[in-house]
Amino acid sequence: MPKRATLRPPYQVQTITPYYLEYFREALLGARHYGFDTGRLEFVDHWLEHELRGNLKALIRRDRVSGIITCINSAESIPMYQSLGIPVVNISNSFVSPQIPLVTQDDHSVGRLAAQHLLSCGCQSFAFWGVPKGSFSVERLAGYREALRLAGTENHLYINQAPSESRGNVKVYRKMCTWLSRLPRPLGIFAVLDSIALMLIRACRELGLRVPEDVAILGAGNDDFHVDFESVPLSSIQLPAREIGRSAAELLDQLITHRQRHPPDRHLPVSEIALRKSTDVLFIDDPAISRAVHFIREHATETIYLNDVVRASGVCRTVLQRRFRQKLGRTISDEIQRLRIARAQSLLAQTDLAMSWVAEKSGFSNPQQFSLLFHRATGLSPSAYRRQFREKE
Repeated sequence: MPKRATLRPPYQVQTITPYYLEYFREALLGARHYGFDTGRLEFVDHWLEHELRGNLKALIRRDRVSGIITCINSAESIPMYQSLGIPVVNISNSFVSPQIPLVTQDDHSVGRLAAQHLLSCGCQSFAFWGVPKGSFSVERLAGYREALRLAGTENHLYINQAPSESRGNVKVYRKMCTWLSRLPRPLGIFAVLDSIALMLIRACRELGLRVPEDVAILGAGNDDFHVDFESVPLSSIQLPAREIGRSAAELLDQLITHRQRHPPDRHLPVSEIALRKSTDVLFIDDPAISRAVHFIREHATETIYLNDVVRASGVCRTVLQRRFRQKLGRTISDEIQRLRIARAQSLLAQTDLAMSWVAEKSGFSNPQQFSLLFHRATGLSPSAYRRQFREKE
């Protein structure tokens, strides 16, 4: 390998990450696109399993590798990576070490977003199934608990967890069934991984519990395979995996170029939920409010007025406005805008539609109003949001 002082881009780099999860596949695509777009990084041929079990330093010399993007899941692997003598960036939020720079999402905000969504479904009891000792799970639970505390419902939180490697264990599944059978309903559950949410859906079916009519279930990751795997499609928090990979590649480039020793970790924002049937419910014991909310959900992206919602509710305007705020903690206009923003987030993340079309298809009267309200709700302009969550072609 040439001396570091003689290195010039494009730098030869490698990724050591699993391919069985869509999250890491997307992150790798983001990293590679950074290399393609900037011309500053070139990714060497993927090292095979038998090579990884051998001498990493020899592989680094052979392929003239100047930096690595990897997944660190335990403290035991830290000394090995530190001994390589080249910059390493971690994109796994299972284990956080101050010795290796980390690029991931803001998991605290993932938990807050989950609680806010289940609160918007009218849930009064809440549950959480996590992964013990996983940094991402700890942070998501902290955010979840904080949002419930602010809403005055933390006393109605039920927590359980099992190691990630035991998710296929029949004892864990039976434990999950027993736990579910004892929880009050109607119930909202946040599972820190989509794969765990699928287990919960299956357990509910075995217990005769309806999803979402008895139990609303929300996952995280929005893995294409998992969210449409069961007969009840899974609502899931969208994680910025591709942007994480791109940001990790950018950081690795900077570390190779400037030899910075201890850069700060990067935690990318999370603000979108892919809504599907598993949380398409409103646990409200007020038929007028239920009728109003269902009308709003069906027509939020159309031109609707307050009087339309009032007529759908079957009660007078003053009564509806008062009950709406009492039951849901927000106004009718807030609910309409919340759903329109969610629709816009999905379009920005998944399409290349012009901003004027995104505004129109999300129910906003004009692009200027859309931009103003979107920034107020998310803290980002629509174009900045798209840059955070989508790769440029």
